[in-house]
Amino acid sequence: MGILVAVSDDGQFETVLNVAVQLADGLDEELYVSHITETESASGDERDFRDDIREFLEETTIPIDIGLDHLSRSGLRSGTEVGKQLVEIAESDDIDHIVIGHRSKGRLTTAREGHTGFVVADEAAVPVTIVPEAVN
Repeated sequence: MGILVAVSDDGQFETVLNVAVQLADGLDEELYVSHITETESASGDERDFRDDIREFLEETTIPIDIGLDHLSRSGLRSGTEVGKQLVEIAESDDIDHIVIGHRSKGRLTTAREGHTGFVVADEAAVPVTIVPEAVN
């Protein structure tokens, strides 16, 4: 049981992690931090990002597991596909809550890629906290 935290290397990950840590602390839950990768073996940049997450959370007393999860779907790496993957991870890892960031997109980008957070909120069987980019 725990909280799944979906992060990307878009500069918002610290805000998302801060919200997740506060939630985990209040609910006495463990954090499972996930970064979805495009390839089965993580690149140097992806491993560096995982290290950035570890460094950011090093003073946290909450139990944390950080994973680089491969997007196992064929086709484009759209927000919709990433959202479905996160829901699958939540179902298979007995997750109680999901925390994910959200950035506004233009209509064309939304039509082409979808919104990861909206897919997760719509399809997850557990509560979902969506952290907008304006939260500090």
